[in-house]
Amino acid sequence: MNKVLLKHYKKKLWALLLSALAAYYFCLPTTLFQTPYSSVLSDRNGELLSAHIADDGQWRFEASDSVADKFSQSIILFEDEYFYYHPGFNPASFARAGYQNLRGGRIKSGASTLSMQVIRLAFNKKRTLWNKLIETIQATRLELRYSKDEILALYAAHAPFGGNVVGIEAAAWRYFGRSSHELSWSESALLAVLPNAPALIHPGRNRETLLQKRNRLLNKLLNKHIIDSTEHYLACAEPLPEKPLPLPQVAPHLLHTLHQTKAKNSYRSTLVKSQQEQAKQLVDNFYSINRHNAINNLAVIIIHNPSAKVLTYVGNSAFNSNEHGHDVDIIQAQRSTGSTLKPFLYAAALDDGLLLPHMLLADIPTYYSDFSPKNYTRQFDGAVAAHSALSRSLNVPFVRLQNNYGTEKFHALLPKLGLSSISKSASHYGLSLILGGAETSLYELSSAYSSMARSLSTYTSHSGQYITSDYRLAQLTEEQEVKTGGYTFTPDVISAASVYHTFEALTNVQRPDEETGWENFTSGRKIAWKTGTSFGYRDAWSIGVTPEYTVGVWVGNASGEGRPGIIGGSAAAPVMFELYRQLPTTSWFEQPFDDMQLTAICQQSGYKASQHCHDIDSLYITAVKHDLPVCPYHRLVHLDSKGQQQVNANCYPPHSMHHKSWFVLPPVMAWYYQSRHPLYKPLPPFKQGCKAQQQTIEIIYPQAYAQLYVPREIDGKLGRIICKATHQKRSARLYWHLDNEYLGETIYTHQMEIAPDKGSHTLLITDEDGNSISRQFECLGKGNTVH
Repeated sequence: MNKVLLKHYKKKLWALLLSALAAYYFCLPTTLFQTPYSSVLSDRNGELLSAHIADDGQWRFEASDSVADKFSQSIILFEDEYFYYHPGFNPASFARAGYQNLRGGRIKSGASTLSMQVIRLAFNKKRTLWNKLIETIQATRLELRYSKDEILALYAAHAPFGGNVVGIEAAAWRYFGRSSHELSWSESALLAVLPNAPALIHPGRNRETLLQKRNRLLNKLLNKHIIDSTEHYLACAEPLPEKPLPLPQVAPHLLHTLHQTKAKNSYRSTLVKSQQEQAKQLVDNFYSINRHNAINNLAVIIIHNPSAKVLTYVGNSAFNSNEHGHDVDIIQAQRSTGSTLKPFLYAAALDDGLLLPHMLLADIPTYYSDFSPKNYTRQFDGAVAAHSALSRSLNVPFVRLQNNYGTEKFHALLPKLGLSSISKSASHYGLSLILGGAETSLYELSSAYSSMARSLSTYTSHSGQYITSDYRLAQLTEEQEVKTGGYTFTPDVISAASVYHTFEALTNVQRPDEETGWENFTSGRKIAWKTGTSFGYRDAWSIGVTPEYTVGVWVGNASGEGRPGIIGGSAAAPVMFELYRQLPTTSWFEQPFDDMQLTAICQQSGYKASQHCHDIDSLYITAVKHDLPVCPYHRLVHLDSKGQQQVNANCYPPHSMHHKSWFVLPPVMAWYYQSRHPLYKPLPPFKQGCKAQQQTIEIIYPQAYAQLYVPREIDGKLGRIICKATHQKRSARLYWHLDNEYLGETIYTHQMEIAPDKGSHTLLITDEDGNSISRQFECLGKGNTVH
């Protein structure tokens, strides 16, 4: 019987023991502190850039990996001198506190170790003897879970430091404006005594008591030989801090954006604090000027191209203001692209063999069914070299180029460049895609330009190879995962040669007045740069590229309100060039000869030279696998013996003919081209009795088989359709007919107003020599009011 009882009690004892061990093991939750933390952004070196207050209204930073050495020694000496030796509680301190409390008849000493204070901070229970016992047990469990340094870090991060300041790091910034690792002995000692009586920090009160507590701790540090007499003297001479300081707000928009997308508390960015502060000051300076013209917002991003890391991120101007959308992160906002996509189309067309850098593009009145592009100047060049069309950002040549290249094909290229926000179908954007019909962010756009630069530099420095990961969004945080691609000899997006030709063309963009003559100064930088201005003057862009840096600038109003001064060249470009002046010296790209072919190019047309081109340049152009377009404008002309009139075999003896290569543009191109190029020679007239064999008249509008509406004027009355034509001879007289009914004649400027009925019609135009041209179109009836 005794053996049975003994066995029974033994089982119960084991059960109780196991229960006690389980209770002890699980007496601490998995996550000790459930408090919210401030969101904190640091630069690449760990320096604080910005912080947002925690959800409970406290400035509380997450525990760091290490505690500043001066504060660590101060707090241990002040609060728990045997911290590194006890198991979570100090028996000697317990005995001393018990004796003092019994003798005094009240609680005078708590004997709490730092480990026990961590438990009290985590659970915040009433201070009773029972809770003290629980804290002691939990403190020993804490010691088994964490190292001493980890416990010290937990205490330092959650101790109260007065007001709404919690934790050593928040306290260091609030009271001294710098990191806890940069504090002096005096400042560290002051913060060490605060958690014991945080109310003492109140400005204007308790100053003498606080000073005495700090100095007593400094005396102990001296007596323990932790500091010497000189350090002690200087530390005691330091004054106490005044009212709390505001925390840094050097990159608040980036912090807000990261916190929204990643839901973390601490972020180590790729930014460089000194550069960020310079750029922020520059933005504030320009904002102080722009706001007088009701231009309230400005954003800046700088990317280090080789690493794809963002060095500077100023998301908006005047962050401390609640007006004018200053809290919006413009760098991530979707805005109309203006003309900033033109370099991508230019490079893609070079890759496709559709374009050569000096090739003449038509810059003439152009009409599509629902769209008629216009240049910014409202003028036409007739014909313009492709590189000049890009550097001057001419709209008409690029709309025509997009139409020839293919809108869907160009639209499919943009996500490969990183412009994923242009996500609607190609038909949604249409031909306006190249002129700002789409929206993207400064972040994506600058990343795309940076990717082009990185890809070109990779090719020239890696024996003609590309890295597949070169085209990617710029990196914002050091923690961000970066996928490393492999090497390939085939470009994934745009070839190195096409990027090089594009950047070369962009170096010729006309700079602001203060940059005039930059080539003549040793400090001048060669920069490929592009501006953009959206419809209605709502967005001004300027993006510059060198091998080292991409600088992107946006100027405008977050509300979308347009202003006359919101123009890329005058509003955004000066900011961009000023930012480049703050950066280290830059270089220029090596020419990727391995990706180029030496080709004979016609000097006048920019096409591959034909047999009739006499003035030829040998140029390195993008190597393409198929045949390049051959000059269509030089042709062999047959002249009389005096070389003054055109002839042919039907009217003139062949042996008396003089054969000459002649540069001949189509009539419409020639009409506008010769007004800007006085040396352009139109073809000589035909000799009497010799019939012209080339087209001398060209109809500009309407296009063949176009479907048109008769417009209504602003007063509601029925308007007229304006037909336009051109003749090879500027002084020619043209005779107009609609459906065999004579309308009238024109000279020099050939325009005729018509008001056709609904249905199909034929427009016929003849000149004095009997040359004629006809055009069929359909009138669909009355249209809307013209505004």
